[in-house]
Parts: sequence; C-alpha cells; structure tokens
Amino acid sequence: MIKPLPVISLSTENFDPCNRVQAFEAAAAAICKLAIEPETPDTYASSTTIKILPGVVTARTSHSASVTTRTRAMAADEGDNLLIHIPLNHGFSMAQTGGAAVECKLGEVYLDPNEVAGRAVFQAARSDLFYVSIPRAALAQSARALNGRLRQTMPVSPQWRMFIRYAQSLDAEAEVLAPEERAQYSAHLYELAQIALTAGDTARLEAQGRGVRAARLSAVKAGIDAHLTEPGLSLAVIAAAAGISERYARALFAEDQTTFRDYLTRRRMQLFRRMLADQGQDHRSISDLAMAVGFGDLSWFNKCFRQIYGETPSESRARLSHR
Repeated sequence: MIKPLPVISLSTENFDPCNRVQAFEAAAAAICKLAIEPETPDTYASSTTIKILPGVVTARTSHSASVTTRTRAMAADEGDNLLIHIPLNHGFSMAQTGGAAVECKLGEVYLDPNEVAGRAVFQAARSDLFYVSIPRAALAQSARALNGRLRQTMPVSPQWRMFIRYAQSLDAEAEVLAPEERAQYSAHLYELAQIALTAGDTARLEAQGRGVRAARLSAVKAGIDAHLTEPGLSLAVIAAAAGISERYARALFAEDQTTFRDYLTRRRMQLFRRMLADQGQDHRSISDLAMAVGFGDLSWFNKCFRQIYGETPSESRARLSHR
C-alpha cells in the first residue's frame, strides 16, 4: 500500500459566503503564511493545492486580483528555502526586503528567499501560478549563483523549462508514487534546479568539484522518468529536451556503465512490478500492465522480465499474491 502524500487544499468555495473572504484570509495566513488583500472582496476567488514531498513542496494556485504580503512575523516562521514563483498565464510585481521592486513577466521565474518579508501584486482578473519550494541547503553547490539571483527574475531558459516540466509531472504523479520514488525524484529536482541556476557557468561548477557530466546524466534520467510510460520514447527526444546531443547523452550512460535502453527498461520494469503487486490492479492482464508502462513489444518485455527477475511475469504475480 502506497503511503498517502500530505496534501493541503484551500479554496474560498469551502467557506460560508457570509464571511468567506475573512475566513479564507485567516486560513491563508495560518497555512501559506500570507496576508491577502483582495481587490474586490465581494467577488474574490482563490484556490490552492499544496503537496509536501521529501525535501520539496509544490503548489498550484489560482486567484483573483489581489495583493499578498508576507510580514516579518510570518517570514520568521519560514525555513531557509528557495521558493520559485512560476507564472502560468499573467505576470505579477514583487518587492522583498533587501531587493528592488521587480516585474515577473510570463516566461520568467522569480527566486524568492522564503524567509524574507515581501509584497506581491497580482493585477489580472485571474492569475494562475505554480510554485516549487526547495531547501537552500540542497542547492549549496550553486550557492554563489543562487545568492546573486535572489529577489530577482530569470528568463525561462531550456534548463528552466526542464525543471518546470519535471516539477509539474512530479506534482501530478506524486500521490501514486512510492515514498522512495518521491525522495528520488525530489533529488532530481535539486539537480535540475542547480543546472538551471548555473546554465552557462559550467567552468565554475567544475572548479567546485560539482561534476557537470554527472549533473547532465541526472537531468537526462529525470527526463526519462518524467516520460517513462510514453511508447516509443527515444534517446534523441530526451537528449534534445536536456539541451545536449544524442551522442553526448550516450557517452554519459556509458560512463555510468549502462545504456539508455537498459536504464529505460529497468525503470519500466520497476514500475510494472509495483503495479503487479498492487491489489487494485489485479483485474488487469499482464499484457495490459506491460503496455501501460510503455512496453510495445510483449515478447521483448517477457524476455527482459525473465532475464532481470529469473521468473515469468505470471509466476511473479502468483508469488506476490500469496504474500
């Protein structure tokens, strides 16, 4: 049984219309550590879903025009995290203690030291945003690059797009992942964040002993895991998404003493085995499960399964069902 993921949902629709805005504001102050000033209190609408993963917090938010303030008292309760603001349809303005007022436009991200007070203004009738919170300690190897960019915006580069897509995929799938997978994928996010923060600065990363090639391989693997169940997934597609050549990606796997095909097969097999052990999937045939995790050739699937696990999928299902 998969351990439930901590999820917090907050919506104005869940409060009594008579004191909806006031009740929502109180809840937001307690949960999100924000004071909210709606532009039009009578029609204000907002919804937020927060997912708490190992070392990572993701949030999806939609709200009417408003001003949000993180007071000094609220900021004092926050940890030393980097909160990445990602506008999805409209930009916003932000001013934090120690930084200048900036406009975060669509196509940019804002890097927020979460323990610092600040004020954000959302002027659109509806603003949709995606947030990712990561401990600053997890980005220590990129500390110089990060510290120079706090309270500022960065354009959404190919590296940031990889980070955002992976974070959104993790947010969407987190509730059905095993705890160890949540931790593994959260670590992938750390790697992708460091790559995005330091894109174009690989020489300094090498000087810090960072191991750029290892980071690139981690990013490639993260891309594979994000699209694991897609039939026909190719190294060319994954390498292009990572901003590297297919040849370079193949060399990275060789240094890791594996290949793209072997890594993809192993990850799909692991997902298949989890589904096979899930009693909620007992009504599905083995071929259906194999296709669901991305295998298009069932004879290849059966051959690989026997090579890896020393038994057939049917034998494995029978054994698992008697545990």
